[in-house]
Amino acid sequence: MTPWTKSNRFAKSILAGLAGAGWLCLFAVAAVAQTAVLPAGMPLYFEANQGQVDSPAQFIARGRDSQFLISPDAAQIVLCKMTSARTFSARAMRMQFVGANGGAQISGAEELPGKINYLVGNNPSHWQTGVATFARVLVGGLYPGVNLTYYGNQRQLEYDLTVAPNADPGVIAIRFDGADKISVSSAGDLVLNLGDSEIRQPKPVIYQMANGSREEISGGYKILDAHTVAFAVSDYDHSLPLVIDPILSYSTYFGGSADDIAWAVAVDTNGFVYVAGQTLSAQLATLGVFQTNYAGGSSYIGDAFVAKFGYSDTNLIYCTYLGGSQDDLASALAVDSAGDVFLTGVTESPNFPTNNALYPKILGHKFSGTDYNPNAFVAELNTNGSKLVYSTYLGGSGNVITGTGDYGTGIAVDSAGSAYVTGYTSSTNFPATNSLVYISSGVTNTFNHLVGSFNAFLTKIGPGGTNLLYSTYFGGSYIDEALGIAVDGTGDACLVGSTDSPNFPTNNPVQPYLGGTTNAVSGYNAFVAKFGPSGTNLIYSTFLGGTNNDFGYGVAVDSGGNAYVTGGTSSPNFPNTATNVPELFNDLTNNTSGVLLTTNAFLTKLGPKGTNLVYSAVFGGFGEDTGYGVAVDSAGEAFVAGTTSSTNFPTLNTSGLLAATNSGGNDVFVTAFNTNGSALLYSVYLGGANNDFGYGIALDTVGDAYVVGQTLSANFPTNNALHATLNGPSDAFLAKILLLEVPPSLSIALGKTNVMLTKPAYLPEFQLESITNLASTNWTLVTVPPPPVYSNGLQVITLPATNADLFFRLQQF
Repeated sequence: MTPWTKSNRFAKSILAGLAGAGWLCLFAVAAVAQTAVLPAGMPLYFEANQGQVDSPAQFIARGRDSQFLISPDAAQIVLCKMTSARTFSARAMRMQFVGANGGAQISGAEELPGKINYLVGNNPSHWQTGVATFARVLVGGLYPGVNLTYYGNQRQLEYDLTVAPNADPGVIAIRFDGADKISVSSAGDLVLNLGDSEIRQPKPVIYQMANGSREEISGGYKILDAHTVAFAVSDYDHSLPLVIDPILSYSTYFGGSADDIAWAVAVDTNGFVYVAGQTLSAQLATLGVFQTNYAGGSSYIGDAFVAKFGYSDTNLIYCTYLGGSQDDLASALAVDSAGDVFLTGVTESPNFPTNNALYPKILGHKFSGTDYNPNAFVAELNTNGSKLVYSTYLGGSGNVITGTGDYGTGIAVDSAGSAYVTGYTSSTNFPATNSLVYISSGVTNTFNHLVGSFNAFLTKIGPGGTNLLYSTYFGGSYIDEALGIAVDGTGDACLVGSTDSPNFPTNNPVQPYLGGTTNAVSGYNAFVAKFGPSGTNLIYSTFLGGTNNDFGYGVAVDSGGNAYVTGGTSSPNFPNTATNVPELFNDLTNNTSGVLLTTNAFLTKLGPKGTNLVYSAVFGGFGEDTGYGVAVDSAGEAFVAGTTSSTNFPTLNTSGLLAATNSGGNDVFVTAFNTNGSALLYSVYLGGANNDFGYGIALDTVGDAYVVGQTLSANFPTNNALHATLNGPSDAFLAKILLLEVPPSLSIALGKTNVMLTKPAYLPEFQLESITNLASTNWTLVTVPPPPVYSNGLQVITLPATNADLFFRLQQF
């Protein structure tokens, strides 16, 4: 049960049968030939060798300057290079699995629709027609208990080794004949030199989950002789599964010919993924949705949009516009258990779509024609995006002089279907109902009117949008902006944002003063505030920051009422308790109080009463690093997404498309912390050569992360993509990062006339396969005539019973 190496993809198999057998281990190896690439847009595929190549190899794969010949126990790699206009040179290397079964069963998997015909010469008897092509090649029984899978990823050849429980991984050794030199780099990568070309296989990264925490297992390549390598792994618990690296399960552009930005993402209880943002692109909407036509707007915002995806991002269930003739954007969304989407954002449109509205007309000050100060909006869409349950403006007249108004920035929904909306307003007539009451220094205070140029607001709307349960201003005498909200199971609402008001209302604060001092200071601090279910009592409110500028952007809460806050800080004295995490790095030590220099991201966890910091981590590099979104799983592991321009942002457990280096300009980052903030699960870059921005993150119940934002990069990493190419100047993106800390389970129940198989619905990467004899390797894909039933994150498949022996497994494809 020892994984071998870091890879761009990994495969983990779980075998469940009536005999109770089980596959528990994954071993993945990536072979990346630097010159072995295809032209852009051409995937790597495998041809069955029917004589088109004079070789005993059963399968062939071709790159632009390379050829791969696949046999059961070996693969030959041929690299070609043009040396002049009419000549070329070639180098070949044979990768031989030493002592392997040369007669192991080899087969193509995932047959592709296309066929290849070779009509060479004038003798038809020598032609090969209808040559089948496959996405993968499987080798069963390479060694006892060891299987091998070849596949293409980003136009490169990769292969995975899977090792069954109680099989001996020590038998695996690979000899590289034809390589001039093999070596292990200082980073632990295996380097194979072929003249001026090289093939790299990255260093293994191995860990186990024990007692709810992550334990790293050291390991690496072991050179046996000048041409042969094996694998060294330190001691580990053989009774526990091992895990290798997060992988980019899928990543896609999403947008049209103009600019598109995804601001927010959510996942419902059945694993459907929802994305919201703004678009200037026409023809995004799908048929049957509420608003199929782009309604208009300026040249820089446009309309709001909402999209719903299935279990893979190639399955777009719907996409709808939401907007009027002026600018509209959706900045946040939430989803209930029925799959209804709740949205908030900003609109300047007098004809914004409304239904069952508390405020059916825009209340922003009218300048001329159709120009209005903006209002926030709140809307609920049904589960298939075809109907507005309700939609309403939310705001007042705004500030006539500055042209500002009301801005919805965060939304959450409780189990009853009530929506909690936050943002900031410059309207003196913003809808305010219940007066917020809080006690500070023994004095009872109320707060229900605008105090500064902007105040935060918190509004709760009842199910169906029929009534305003409460609504209140919140802030001090300057600028106060709430930018995120989360609601726990008791109806407590936690806000995060930024303020430069020295008299910002605090209660039970960890930090009672702006900038951490009683002296009046300029600059911003983040703030965190928690309200009781009625909205009239302030459980706690605190500044969070140091002597420079600090901004809070995202918040999440766990089942214990703890709040996880992320944002950006330039303060050298921002609370930082995680200084003993070896993987973290921050560049704030060179900052000077009162002088704005670099910005680092932060993640701070506050206790349920707000009176203590559980932990606080500041992290980043030499550039600008900001956390915009945060999510927390059931174990208390926190995941932060944001944007970095640093070339030395801290990384850990990177693999494949999740990079360890900045690809250019701004990149997205995703950093995952363990339960007590004492270590990282992973930290990765995601981006291309141009600017890329990460704005939102959500988790499903198994801990997979869904990240959205905006990319301007034509080479943004894509995988299993709905849209594989950049369509406009910028596109929104959606990416899923898979992190299996425990193997997915497959349960089987026998009925009188059927077999019920239950598996996680969140894992489209795993397909259900069956076999009649475990001694065979001919697993076949289970096709389901009736549609599977989805409930509470599970997929239930019903099959007719049979008297024959039948075994099932989940296999990543």
